[in-house]
Amino acid sequence: MRITFTPGQVAMLIGRAERQLEQIVADSIREAGNGRNISRGAQYTLHETVVTLIRLYREQVPQGAPVATRIARAYAKGTDAHSGVPTLACVRTILSVMRDAQQLLDVLQPVPEPAPAPEPQQHLQQRPANMTAG
Repeated sequence: MRITFTPGQVAMLIGRAERQLEQIVADSIREAGNGRNISRGAQYTLHETVVTLIRLYREQVPQGAPVATRIARAYAKGTDAHSGVPTLACVRTILSVMRDAQQLLDVLQPVPEPAPAPEPQQHLQQRPANMTAG
């Protein structure tokens, strides 16, 4: 069963995925290791995020299939030959593909027109300051 999201929801989900990928890179840089690969703890999160991104671009974004294909190829080619683990360069490539595709998301969300300013009231009734009730 396919779930259809509103354009705002799609943009929000893609934004969350972008932040998640940036967090994975930051966490992997901080951990001890050779500094090239994604940390073991972040590999599952990376996989789920990439799969979600591919599905979102392919199913929810008009003309998003080429972006989904580029993300899938970058993920497939971005593993370390010795360890079989995705590399930091792979995640950075995916992030650059997402930033290049930002214009597709901008088309999804039309810029709302500003609300018209309320007209000033011309006929305000004012009482003189020295008037007393009596």
